[in-house]
Amino acid sequence: MALNQPIPNPITNNTPLYAGQILLFALQAANFQLTTDQPFAKQFSGTNYQVTSVVARPRSGAASVACAGGIYDAVGKSGNIIVLAAASWVALSFTASPPVSVNPAVNLLASVLANLPILSLTTGSTAAITADVFIYGYDLT
Repeated sequence: MALNQPIPNPITNNTPLYAGQILLFALQAANFQLTTDQPFAKQFSGTNYQVTSVVARPRSGAASVACAGGIYDAVGKSGNIIVLAAASWVALSFTASPPVSVNPAVNLLASVLANLPILSLTTGSTAAITADVFIYGYDLT
């Protein structure tokens, strides 16, 4: 199938999915010591989307053994869970082979989302670390 050719999607009442995933959201220089909300910046022009993958790239420092948290579509660790609260970000370091893929918490191909994603760690790193986090998926506008 050619890139950007519509394919039927029974989940969204035949709203077409496209073979090519796009960058939906980016969070540049996220501070992985913070446990407060860090909103992503929108990178596409649509309003509805489905997440297929989350990728992080270290910028500085290295995560400690206690660096975990999730990505949600509402403030205060609420709304739909994109990445589980227990997801470990410890692999973020320049000693690993960046980028680090983080598996979405649930099969979000079955969920159409519209709100801005927010990184909200449960346990911040005790060591200083920043990273860029990218969310990829489909624009279902």
